[in-house]
Amino acid sequence: MYKRAGLKGEGLLFLFTDSQVVDERMLVYVNDLLASGEIPDLFAQEDRDEIVNGMRGETKLLGLVDTPENCWATFINKVKANLHVAFTASPVGEAFRVRSQRFLATINSTVIDWFQPWPEVSLLSVARKLLDDVELESEAVRNTVVEFMPFSFAAVNKASKAFFEAERRYNYTTPKTFLELIKLYKNVLNGKCKQTQEAIDRLENGLHKLHKTHSEVDVLVENARTMAIEVEQKVANANVFAEQVGVEKEKVNAENESAKVEADKCAVIAREVSEKQAGCERDLAAAEPLVAQAEAALDTLNKKDLGEAKSLKKPPPGAPQQCSTACCVLRRGCACICTSARP
Repeated sequence: MYKRAGLKGEGLLFLFTDSQVVDERMLVYVNDLLASGEIPDLFAQEDRDEIVNGMRGETKLLGLVDTPENCWATFINKVKANLHVAFTASPVGEAFRVRSQRFLATINSTVIDWFQPWPEVSLLSVARKLLDDVELESEAVRNTVVEFMPFSFAAVNKASKAFFEAERRYNYTTPKTFLELIKLYKNVLNGKCKQTQEAIDRLENGLHKLHKTHSEVDVLVENARTMAIEVEQKVANANVFAEQVGVEKEKVNAENESAKVEADKCAVIAREVSEKQAGCERDLAAAEPLVAQAEAALDTLNKKDLGEAKSLKKPPPGAPQQCSTACCVLRRGCACICTSARP
């Protein structure tokens, strides 16, 4: 900054606010700058020699001897002519009073520009400009909000005067306070709008889910009605089938009764057959010796005996029965022989 103002001759403004003071020692350099235009030990010796060499030509043009002291004085004079320092401070609190007592150059070596309160017309114009990009419901609402800003600021000023008269203490309200008021309003409005939009989105999502659920329930009810009709049809079919099963069951029961009767009859028949089988087995056991005797008697027959029997016009008593018995034993066609042997 010094080199640009002293060596190059550029006009510069050094703006320094009290909010940038992080350490009170910073005001020592500002106080030296305001008091004499020179900050001791700001440049190293090498940088100082470079500045002196750069200012030799201008020093000679001024009719001075280009000694290091004259060159440095020329440099500082150019800095004073081209560098303008603006130090801004708020009167709120004790810091401004204490700093003014410690660093006198901030008061004695400066031209104090006291910022007077803005008129209501200026406050209204600033509020309208800053609130122009805010989305409001209508122009009537916008005008109401814009008019409320200077009104509230004026009301606070009146309350501050009453507070000073009652408590003998200042409550400072500055144009920055007014700007902060508008900024606070915009931040609160944006936050509330965001919360409202989130609530609207949540309600819309809820309504969407309710409508979706309602439509799904309608589909389920319609399906239930269709299924109820199908169930009624199936119940009717089941009743008919049950009636048919009942009829068939009655038939089966009747057939079971008949089968039981037939089973009883079959049991009687089986018992009679068993008895007859036992009797036949006894008769067979008794006839087997006779069959053996008959077979033995047949072994004694020959062709001559058969021819003699055939020539008989009337068989002797008992002969047909014996022939039939022999045929049965030999499993031949006894019917023809017995017939031919009959008179």
